[in-house]
Amino acid sequence: MLRVAMITVVVGALAALVGGADGFWLCLPGVLLAASVPASAGGVFAAAAPVVAVGAFAASATHPGSLPPVWLVVLVPGACVFVLQGVGRRLRGERDAMERAALSDPLTGLANRRMLMSMARYEIARHHRAGARFVVVMLDLDGFKLLNDRYGHAAGDEMLCDVADALTQSLRSQDTIARLGGDEFCVIAPETDNTRALGERIVRAVAEASRGYEALRTGIGLSVFPEDGTTIDLLLRAADEQLVAAKRARPAAPRRRAA
Repeated sequence: MLRVAMITVVVGALAALVGGADGFWLCLPGVLLAASVPASAGGVFAAAAPVVAVGAFAASATHPGSLPPVWLVVLVPGACVFVLQGVGRRLRGERDAMERAALSDPLTGLANRRMLMSMARYEIARHHRAGARFVVVMLDLDGFKLLNDRYGHAAGDEMLCDVADALTQSLRSQDTIARLGGDEFCVIAPETDNTRALGERIVRAVAEASRGYEALRTGIGLSVFPEDGTTIDLLLRAADEQLVAAKRARPAAPRRRAA
């Protein structure tokens, strides 16, 4: 709280120099400046109180009896601090909302590409230190364009949200699930050795979400750190190559809605 102490000294000096009520109210900005330091309500008043007390004492010492009533000396700075605290909470809330929006997909609420890349860098550094492995999974929805064309974009958006929910429920909380755009998703699964079980879990989750529309299937491609790459670009490329190869090897899906 060195900043609060310095503000208190300056406020006291100004109040003593000007003196009286004018000297005290002249220092009110110092009260607000001190109150802006802590985040909690208790901390705000604890920071503002010594500024008010020192300012009042210094002003009254130079001109005894010239200060306003005590209730006014306390009320006005207190009201200013209260307003400042409310504004601070609102600004922090808006900042947090903007940060969440910058890192999440607006449709599904999953992580976006920016968040995925940030988490990938973190996981690469962590797993490199621990000598551990993690898996990157690329997946898309075969037949999604047909669904959009036949039933409209609203139905397509609803399907994307259903898939996102199914992936979130079937995977672990420490797994990062991102929508890269369109019908493309990516999963980073830390400390995972059984890639087959992970892939099967993802395929089941998508199948459950798209039940009733048999033309929609998922294709997946997996890569493993560090065997398939030590950077996120290499891992994504390896997973995407597996995804393309798997789609080429799979027979075409039927193009009709299940009865």
